Amino acid sequence: MTAAPAASSGDATKSGATSAGAGTGGGTTGSGTGSGGNGDGAGAGASRAVKIAGDITATRDYPAQTRDKRLGSSVIVVLTVGTDGRVQACRVHQPSPDAEADAITCRLATQRFRFRPATDRGGNPVVSEYGWRQSFFAPGTRPTP
Repeated sequence: MTAAPAASSGDATKSGATSAGAGTGGGTTGSGTGSGGNGDGAGAGASRAVKIAGDITATRDYPAQTRDKRLGSSVIVVLTVGTDGRVQACRVHQPSPDAEADAITCRLATQRFRFRPATDRGGNPVVSEYGWRQSFFAPGTRPTP
């Protein structure tokens, strides 16, 4: 009588580990109903917040007296976007040389920006963070992409 083979580790298909094949789809790709790379289950999947409205215009929204201080620079802020798509909070991640302009950027983004909120794997809106870079250029001198 021959003993049954012992369970083992390894990457050979005989050891039970394979990256693809028929079954429940638990590996990278399978032909079943599972949660692997491709499954046929329901669910919208998670998504990030998407800015849908609002703008900040450097020449109109910031003080002319401090323009030279911030010209050619930018500020990066992190916005907390609520489940309703409104900005709940703002913090400066990377400041510009003009602290007043940084504070104005946070205030205006909070007041003006609207988002399609981020969603969890079930498609439900969730609170998330969104990075925004506000660049400061002289009127009519925006750089070309």
